[in-house]
Amino acid sequence: MNQPVQFTLVRHGETIWNREMRLQGSKDIPLSEAGLDQAERVAARLSGETFHVLYSSRLQRAHKTGERIAAVSGVPHHVHEDLRERHYGEVEGFTREQILDRYPDFWTPGQTYEVAGVESFEELSARAFNAVSHIADQHPGEHVVLVSHGGTINAFLHAISGGQYGSGVNKLGNTSVTRVIREADGTWKIIDVGCTAHLES
Repeated sequence: MNQPVQFTLVRHGETIWNREMRLQGSKDIPLSEAGLDQAERVAARLSGETFHVLYSSRLQRAHKTGERIAAVSGVPHHVHEDLRERHYGEVEGFTREQILDRYPDFWTPGQTYEVAGVESFEELSARAFNAVSHIADQHPGEHVVLVSHGGTINAFLHAISGGQYGSGVNKLGNTSVTRVIREADGTWKIIDVGCTAHLES
């Protein structure tokens, strides 16, 4: 019989490019000093909870954030390739302003642009959903931490809520905590989205 799987989804800590509103995508940008502090804070916040395993993106901003959480929680840390951020092709490294000047609805779900190398929103959403579903299949009855990226987590939320949550609806701050459950019957339930209470003190 299937068992529910709890997920705590964490966006990575801040990078310099985040502060500059510069699109990172597949670029492997390190955490800033502020981002390292945020990683420590979210790890401390989650330290009182029981987790069984942690998965992160291979990109170092997510991987380093995941390392801190795994170390404090004492759980195994695995890399899952499909938790990486969306690939934005030739506009990676552009500021938000530069992108919106060229493509005013660039972040709108379903929008398609002739930009070389951009992973479509549909591809991202399917990749994120399939990745989390696959992880759920491996950990019935467990509580799993996923450390990923704002675009990837929001595309997943879009997929499981039919667009009620996720891309174009809510913004996820650095090290924000989102909670979802895959129920025993395979349906998804969203508990909390984008909580950053650990950064407020």
